[in-house]
Amino acid sequence: MSSFSFDYCFLAEVTASNLNEDKLYLPVGATSSTPLHKQCQETILVNKEGNLWNVSLRFSESGGKYYITRGWRKFCLDNRCEIGDLFVFNVVGDEKTTPLMCVCPERKECSEIIMLSLH
Repeated sequence: MSSFSFDYCFLAEVTASNLNEDKLYLPVGATSSTPLHKQCQETILVNKEGNLWNVSLRFSESGGKYYITRGWRKFCLDNRCEIGDLFVFNVVGDEKTTPLMCVCPERKECSEIIMLSLH
């Protein structure tokens, strides 16, 4: 676990438009997150129960932001999200493997979820 970096935390809101478009834009600050890089094509969303969703990750050169696509809507549906729901995601990774975006309020809790999802 020591090689994993709890690098960046952000708040995401479920909206009608990001559900319809199946696209969630990450805040600009995510561009400085160590586990994310422009060649990264996917990430894994992890909910509090440790369930995993593979989603596509893209970088918009024009907007200067990362965004999640192809999988965001499924994550929201599977977790019975409603418009206006908020998630706190921690971006976790080691720069070598697919980064995780963990839904959790605390690093300790996130660490336990990651350990569960890796086994």
